[in-house]
This record gives sequence, structure tokens and C-alpha cells, in this order.
Amino acid sequence: MTKRITISLPDSSYKKLEEWAETEDRSVAGQASYVLQKAVDDAEQQSK
Repeated sequence: MTKRITISLPDSSYKKLEEWAETEDRSVAGQASYVLQKAVDDAEQQSK
């Protein structure tokens, strides 16, 4: 199951995320989800 959240980003961070998403062939929301999931997974691995 997936959950939805709303976040606020500075314009500069959004622009960087938008550019990054384009290089990865993802939507901005998809890129944000990917980056956040990777950070959560990495943090979980480090705590083991």
C-alpha cells in the first residue's frame, strides 16, 4: 500500500529535482518518491 504526502520545497530545490527527474525519465513526484525511498532504505541499512 502506498501513502500520499504533501511537501514544500524551496524553488531552487524544486528546480534541481525537476532537472534530475528529467534525466532519469521520471516525473517530479516520481523522482521525489524515489529519492525519499532510497534515503529511508539507506538509513535502515546503516542502523543494522
